Amino acid sequence: MKVNFIVPALLSATFVTLSCLPASGQDISKLIEKADKLDLQEEKDAAIQTLKQAEQINPHDPRVLIRLSQDYSDKVDLATDRSQKQSFAKLSLEYAKRAVQLAPDNSDAHSALSVAYGRMTDFVGNRTKMEYSKIIKSEAERAVELNPKNDDALFVLARWNLDMSTLNPILKAIAQLIYGQMPPASQDKALEYFRRSIAAAPQRIRYRAEYAKALEQLGRPQEAKAQWQKVRQLKPIDSAER
Repeated sequence: MKVNFIVPALLSATFVTLSCLPASGQDISKLIEKADKLDLQEEKDAAIQTLKQAEQINPHDPRVLIRLSQDYSDKVDLATDRSQKQSFAKLSLEYAKRAVQLAPDNSDAHSALSVAYGRMTDFVGNRTKMEYSKIIKSEAERAVELNPKNDDALFVLARWNLDMSTLNPILKAIAQLIYGQMPPASQDKALEYFRRSIAAAPQRIRYRAEYAKALEQLGRPQEAKAQWQKVRQLKPIDSAER
């Protein structure tokens, strides 16, 4: 019997070639989806490791860089040691910068960068804090420009307006120096942005809770009470919200 060695050889060569091909974007999407599920299960370290696998496949995928920035930002709250918190904040900033560089028209990349700079304000002096505040505002505004329903960016602008409109005299003087004049921040704008962030993501407890705190801070206790009642009706999605 005549044996054809050509076909098996071709099949073997094809298999070797396919096995050597780089992983596809579909593989990265699956890893991101897996990381999202791990985040929902509050397995933050496992989620980061999964995203790291995706980064090894393609270190230039902005989706992966954005998610890593967000997860490292979350790790800042979970860490107990200050130096560790600072390390996570720096990693969050590094990944966000890379994401914006690779995807300058991506709203989520700009909001991640805005949040990352916000994280860094806990580890710098007053002057640098005010310098960062300028970047925080511009990046959040760019994110909203690209996507008017970007809830993270809207929330950042709410907090920025509230914080800048209630600065102590020392920080106000530094802000005037950094900005050239006091930036047009207002409490009314803060409340408006809080409402917009809630409208964009009504299931997020954090937005409504911070809105309630802002109302309390601004001397509007009855409105704050109504918001706290709504907070209790929402289902937390992670340990921070609980």
